[in-house]
Amino acid sequence: MDWLEWLERWFERMYRVRPIGPGGYIFRLSVVRYRGPVLRFSDGTVVRPGSLVGELHMDNRRAAALHKEGKAGFRFRSEVLRCLPALAHDLATRPEYEGIQAVCGASLFWQEATRVGFEHRPFPLVTRWWLGWWERFLLGRYHPGGRDRLARGNRTEVRQVWITRRTLLSRYYREPRETSEP
Repeated sequence: MDWLEWLERWFERMYRVRPIGPGGYIFRLSVVRYRGPVLRFSDGTVVRPGSLVGELHMDNRRAAALHKEGKAGFRFRSEVLRCLPALAHDLATRPEYEGIQAVCGASLFWQEATRVGFEHRPFPLVTRWWLGWWERFLLGRYHPGGRDRLARGNRTEVRQVWITRRTLLSRYYREPRETSEP
């Protein structure tokens, strides 16, 4: 095990990062207390310091595997869209997620995230610098093009992406249908 794998496993234990649904999704989730300024979202949700929020964490190995068959951007988007209903189901049905008001993450792809219901906010300057460096480091580490991939494209600003519980449930949660026996 190299140092990055060790660090990722330590982080997962420390922050209790858990699979979404039965697992096998591009994202995983941890539950934290929000510590920033009051946030107001377009659907009326207000997140205050101390509120429970879910934090999305990318499964870097799963993301790297998307590049093996080509068209990684399309496949990544498909994986996100596959994950959101499972996340909505978890928020609707798991008692430990009952208090989560919104779900957030850090992303270089924040503009694209708005298409699937997320809103974005800038990070404070130091956080933006640190997370931007980390995201680019991971992209260089896990992308098949390695560090050469960093020279292409203009993804330089990492931002917070947020989706409220209300938006997530209204867009992606479907009540399980009861099956009737003949």
